[in-house]
Amino acid sequence: MNLEDELRAVLSQEAEMRATPTPDIEGMVSGGEDRLRRRNGTRIGLAAAAVLLIGGGIYGATQLGDDQVDSSPDVVGQPSEPAEAAAPPSWTDFDQGSADPGTYRIHVGTTDAGEVIEADLTIDGSNWQASNHPVARVDEDFAGIGVYRPGAVAGGCRMQAGHKPAAAGQQQLAAQLAAMPGSTVVERPTPTEAFGHSAIHGAVKVDAFCDGTTEGNAYLVAEDRGISYFDSPPGRALRTVRVDFWVVDVDGTNVVVDMFHTGSAPEDLIAQADRARESITFVTE
Repeated sequence: MNLEDELRAVLSQEAEMRATPTPDIEGMVSGGEDRLRRRNGTRIGLAAAAVLLIGGGIYGATQLGDDQVDSSPDVVGQPSEPAEAAAPPSWTDFDQGSADPGTYRIHVGTTDAGEVIEADLTIDGSNWQASNHPVARVDEDFAGIGVYRPGAVAGGCRMQAGHKPAAAGQQQLAAQLAAMPGSTVVERPTPTEAFGHSAIHGAVKVDAFCDGTTEGNAYLVAEDRGISYFDSPPGRALRTVRVDFWVVDVDGTNVVVDMFHTGSAPEDLIAQADRARESITFVTE
């Protein structure tokens, strides 16, 4: 081999050593798919972790919200405090002026322990007059009710001069009322239940006009408790007044409830007064 052939052979070998190898297309595709799978796997893992974090936060917030709701008082489920009812207006003596129908509160007195006793009563109709106690009228006839703790009783036509100190015992006080001056017993005192309390009921008839010669003269059942409401000299039937009384034990204190009406009073008037009497309820404070 001459020098030219040797040189050509060396150059050919050098060229083969420096030539760029043919790309491995199949390998490149396979490697790209592997890298893509690794990237997708990484992304899916990150997304799953994010979902877990978000879901956990929502669950925690929900649980926290539930705890807050459970720990707070159930305002909706709890019964509301009932509003205290307003007391009825007090009964006022308007010197026999007209009294509107409705419920009123009457001061009765005090117990030996100093508690105030009051009574609520309801009147209906437009024919009531506001005296010291309610009185209803139809023409010359009248009917009335009263509730009080008497200090003295049975004055009769002698008024204050005929009063006797009220007995302390329930039966003794009932006996005093049944023996009022000039009275005729219609119903003997008998134990009963009335106004939600134990009571003794009796009834008498009296001539409530008295002699009629003294201005302002009236028949008194108890102090400041007259039953004479005559506008003019009455006839015999009108001047005879029936008085029903109940001696009521209110927490150990004797209270008197009475109802009276003229002998000629119409049934409607008597029933009207009776409804008012039956409405009485006692209040102690």
